[in-house]
Amino acid sequence: MTLSTSSIMASPIQASSSSSTIGETSDGLKVQSHVSIGANDLLIVGPGVLGRLVAEKWREEHPDCQIFGQTVTTNHHDELEKLGIKPSLKETEFDGNFSYVIFCAPPSQSPDYAAELRMAASKWNGEGSFLFTSSSAPYDCFDNGECNEDSPVVPLGKSPRTDVLLRAEQVVLESGGTVLRLAGLYISFWYFIH
Repeated sequence: MTLSTSSIMASPIQASSSSSTIGETSDGLKVQSHVSIGANDLLIVGPGVLGRLVAEKWREEHPDCQIFGQTVTTNHHDELEKLGIKPSLKETEFDGNFSYVIFCAPPSQSPDYAAELRMAASKWNGEGSFLFTSSSAPYDCFDNGECNEDSPVVPLGKSPRTDVLLRAEQVVLESGGTVLRLAGLYISFWYFIH
């Protein structure tokens, strides 16, 4: 899987470490993570179903890479470790930046989604690619007609849901990253995992 940069979107991230989990200590102090970041190492922000699939494919193409997964909580860190993903909390600050960052976290977990993307983009070194997995929701296609990447988008201010995504996409594009609008994401994954 090769992530390439195109003019569609980007954002920033941070890291720290406590035992095998990278993130905040129990008293809320941030600890810097001293890991060496390699050329093919990948940072996945939001390593849920989609992020885990990306990690699996990335590892097939880059068997010696490190894959880091940033989360909001430590609830799934044990699962991520079993999958070979090094978990960290989103506040983690790494010594360097990654050539490859993919943002798969849903907007429902964030009061300021655009800021989350800005944080993720700050962890990207501008090489490789920064990819934001958005949704097809911003397309103004509600008549069951044909809809593609050239279709118009819902105007800002018309829908709070699409406003969040459009503002996040703008952050990604301004950072030099790529936006990928996925359709039927949760329906497709439901069939994949069942």
